[in-house]
Amino acid sequence: MNEHATNPGQGESDHVPKRVWSSTALLIVGRVWGTACTLVSLGLLARHLSGDDFGRFTFYLAVLVLLDGVSDFGTSTAAIQRGAHDRWALTSALISARRVRAMAASIGWLVVVSLAWLFGEQEVTWIAFAALAPMTRVLEASAVLFQNRIAWGIPVAIRAGVATLRLLLVIALVHANVASYGPFLVAHASGAAVSNALLYLAVRRFEPHPTVAVATTPGFLRLALPLAATGICQQAYFYVDNLFVRAFRGEVELGQYNAAVRILSFLLLVSAYATQAALPWLARRSRAGDLKRASSRLTIPLVGFGLACVILIWPFAGELLEAIFGASFRVAATSLRWLLLAVFVVYAGSTWLTAVVASGRATTVLWIAGGGLVVNVLGNAILVPVHGMEGAAMATVTTEIFVAAFSLAVLVRVGSRSARPLGA
Repeated sequence: MNEHATNPGQGESDHVPKRVWSSTALLIVGRVWGTACTLVSLGLLARHLSGDDFGRFTFYLAVLVLLDGVSDFGTSTAAIQRGAHDRWALTSALISARRVRAMAASIGWLVVVSLAWLFGEQEVTWIAFAALAPMTRVLEASAVLFQNRIAWGIPVAIRAGVATLRLLLVIALVHANVASYGPFLVAHASGAAVSNALLYLAVRRFEPHPTVAVATTPGFLRLALPLAATGICQQAYFYVDNLFVRAFRGEVELGQYNAAVRILSFLLLVSAYATQAALPWLARRSRAGDLKRASSRLTIPLVGFGLACVILIWPFAGELLEAIFGASFRVAATSLRWLLLAVFVVYAGSTWLTAVVASGRATTVLWIAGGGLVVNVLGNAILVPVHGMEGAAMATVTTEIFVAAFSLAVLVRVGSRSARPLGA
């Protein structure tokens, strides 16, 4: 193995590598297809299920996303931090990551199923089956190798193909006139499970094959803990509004609000995947001491794209919701316009937060995410009882402003220094 293969950052500058943009484009194409399949599925289900059942379905989609984040437990980022410069160190980190994921996924499943049973949720058996899917994240840990190489062709192809199969399964269930949301929830979750298993099979030929036993990374769980807490906080402040809208306004309005949130998620694809693809590069630029300059080169085009999204969609928010989900969802237009403001803020601040992650300051990132969760919970508690789903959208905007501002302040202070050890 040559030196460059072992140390993938050799020879990089503070200019955004072309493979970051090419990987971002590839990720977006695949995700656009996957999200389009999801939107078609939601559009069908919005018309097929009752308003209450559609609301419950979107609620448990949010729970599955949160459970998926719990199952990762910060291991992806921790492994990248440990292995961005050394492929063999990454191999050791992945062994540790699988053990941590198995523990986290099992505990997460037990918590979700227990709460569903205690609160007397309908379709609890289907919920239990769907909640098993994140356990396949144990296998998917190996896919970090693709991320470290900034090579996303195989993962994108697998996820796009599975998204198509999941849509076909939903269509089949609709055609069979399945009336409850539980089977549809399992159909959605099974797609993620199949995708994770296929990624594991695909990446095996790229994994190093040491001739001696590779030890686990010492203290990996301790290193992953602040990153895990950060990831859970980030997922929670994006989805905790589901609890408030459901409690104060009911499941019908929750379904309408989540239709707007789905469009928000779709619009954030470029930001999410550009920063995901750039993380290994930003980690290496942090080590070289030019993180602030490197991150600014990524921020400028992302801000322009976010502004374009807001300008193009703002006048047609109601029409867009009606076209995808049906006439009854047009009432979420005001919420969507608030969420469009959040889109712009996220595009401005996502690189700043990713740069702080890349700097190795995991505790600082936890403070940012934890603060965002507190702001979001308080905002929802104050605004949702009065303004309903529009209040939830306002709380989302406020949260993203807080996260972006805090991240920028940290980056300005530390951006010209080299990275600390993870967890510092």
